[in-house]
Amino acid sequence: MNGKFLCGLLVSLLISGCGDDNTPTEKVLKEQFSNQFHGRLILDSIDIKETSVDGNKRTYAADGLLSTGYDLYTPVASLTDYIVVQKSWDKGKDIKFSATLNSLGNKDTGWKTIFSSLQMSETPKGNPIPNVEI
Repeated sequence: MNGKFLCGLLVSLLISGCGDDNTPTEKVLKEQFSNQFHGRLILDSIDIKETSVDGNKRTYAADGLLSTGYDLYTPVASLTDYIVVQKSWDKGKDIKFSATLNSLGNKDTGWKTIFSSLQMSETPKGNPIPNVEI
């Protein structure tokens, strides 16, 4: 009885030790998320759960918080030489999201990640305007 138990324990330890953690780091996810959305959206926090594996390609279900990189404004009127805008979104306001995350690579070669099927609790509307005078 003890022999079967020890053999089973040894096999389970060997199998669990063979699995390599190919999950992209949070730093990589934040950089690539910002690049994918051209800096308009910033990943604040993320929780991922692996859903499928095919070699170095992995798919995750992702949940977390994101924010905008800029204050956003919407036009409300236009004059001859001016456009009157209204602030429609505050920079840094947290938005809950869920998405599908596809990752290719590993810790030795680096990762290429793509966020798809992004669903947000609120959708920021408007455009960033540099040098807005209030």
